[in-house]
Amino acid sequence: MTLVETSDLAAPAVHTKITPLRVLGTSVTQVPAVREAAEADLGIALEFITLDGAAAQRRGALEPLSFDVYDQWFHDLEMVWPTGSLQPIEISRLRQWDEINELPKTGRLGPEVHRAAGGNPSQHLYVQPDGRLGNTPTSYLSMIPTVHNADGFAVLGDDNITSWSAMLDPEHAGRVLLHADPAIGAFDILLALQAKGEMRAANIADLTLAEVDSMIDHLARYHRNGQFSTVWSDETEAIQAVEQGGAMIGSLWWSGAIRLKALGVPIRMISPDEGCRGWFGGIGLSAHLSGRATDAAYEFINWWLEGGPGEILSRNGAYLANHSAVRAKLSPEEWDFWYGGKPARSAIRDADGREVYAQGECREGGSYAERMGRVVVWNSVMTEHNYLLRRWEDLFR
Repeated sequence: MTLVETSDLAAPAVHTKITPLRVLGTSVTQVPAVREAAEADLGIALEFITLDGAAAQRRGALEPLSFDVYDQWFHDLEMVWPTGSLQPIEISRLRQWDEINELPKTGRLGPEVHRAAGGNPSQHLYVQPDGRLGNTPTSYLSMIPTVHNADGFAVLGDDNITSWSAMLDPEHAGRVLLHADPAIGAFDILLALQAKGEMRAANIADLTLAEVDSMIDHLARYHRNGQFSTVWSDETEAIQAVEQGGAMIGSLWWSGAIRLKALGVPIRMISPDEGCRGWFGGIGLSAHLSGRATDAAYEFINWWLEGGPGEILSRNGAYLANHSAVRAKLSPEEWDFWYGGKPARSAIRDADGREVYAQGECREGGSYAERMGRVVVWNSVMTEHNYLLRRWEDLFR
């Protein structure tokens, strides 16, 4: 795909009498309150197609006619972009692109902060003149950067756990959660193996074939010994495992942790001593999109950039890339808690109004800068991903 530069285009008005925009994504952002707010603010209809991450990736790569907007993760672009299922996004049609912070544009929050290993979003952000993706700025984007986070792992109860190694501690056998997608779960295992001193890869984000074999051999040993209670694809599976007492430590998204906190479950998200695994979401446009549907899709994108879902997703524990727009949606107390890392001046509530942190409590891991600055590896699709996927799926089949 060769890119042809076009002149700047003003963002067009949205036409309301069009077929609903079909948005393909996961439960991280496919929240009913987000859909309802977008429909109310924009005057358009939305259809959310909510799948687990792997299923959304496959559909995004292979069935572009089945969706209009792709709401997924930047690391998935390694698999999706080469299929031609997404079209470049024109920066000239984005009203607040300049307000997006430096992390997705450069891979770090500032020049003094290290760049973590793996697929930071800047590596896949800009569409180059030859159609490939890279970090050299152009007039076109693969996706707009949106929701993101620095993930550690969840713990039920125990206040003394601070290391990834706890996921592989024999005393937790049979009560450990693990994410089923190796582009996510493999990094949790690698960080745990590294913390235990059992394996150290030359590049944790891009294993060699021999390193894949070594990791799988270690993982198989723990699996045979019954370490993992639940290997989950949809976070509802993980939430149910914790609720039912089958798990007490392991891979969990912040959105799932907030749901558990709202139910009164004493879950904590650990910001591990060894650092966090980072991820970045974004929104792209299907290659088939044209005409009035494209206009509506750009308005949906601009709604995101202007903080439309900011208060909803922030209250579910996520970060968005346009801080000024999000800050305007939150109360000063909420901003200080979620982004500033300060103790809650009053009870902190989720998007449904349920208390998730009591007055005086702090968000685990500190402020936005502290938490995102502790990312040591980004979710990534490795060079040997297909081999890793085969061995991973064979193990857990």
